[in-house]
Amino acid sequence: MSEFMTAWPDWAKWVGLGLLLSAVQAGVMLWRGHRRREAARKDTQRLQAVRIGGVASTARVTAARDTRSRIGDTLYFVIELDLDVAATAATPALTRTLDVPLSPLHLADFGVGKTVRVRVDAATHEIALDQPTG
Repeated sequence: MSEFMTAWPDWAKWVGLGLLLSAVQAGVMLWRGHRRREAARKDTQRLQAVRIGGVASTARVTAARDTRSRIGDTLYFVIELDLDVAATAATPALTRTLDVPLSPLHLADFGVGKTVRVRVDAATHEIALDQPTG
């Protein structure tokens, strides 16, 4: 065995191994967080492009479910909406499900049976809400 390994007491080797594993775990967690933030940034950019270049339409809320996710404790509720999107000259009628962060002040605007404004990408049929949610 090398001099380096025999120079340290047994407990120090275990402490060193624990510190090394903790550093690896922290690195993996940082990497995963970076990937998650990058994916969220791309989703936001994609939805912004739909809001800018999409075809204006309306959608009727057929179901609204609380996902039990919150942004900022009670600042925004993340609600899953089932939408029946009306047909336009450029897009067919669609049924889509969206997760939408809603301010408690706007919860009533997205209840079942309500009509909301949306934008539809004519090429991909992706939709984005076109009215305030926060």
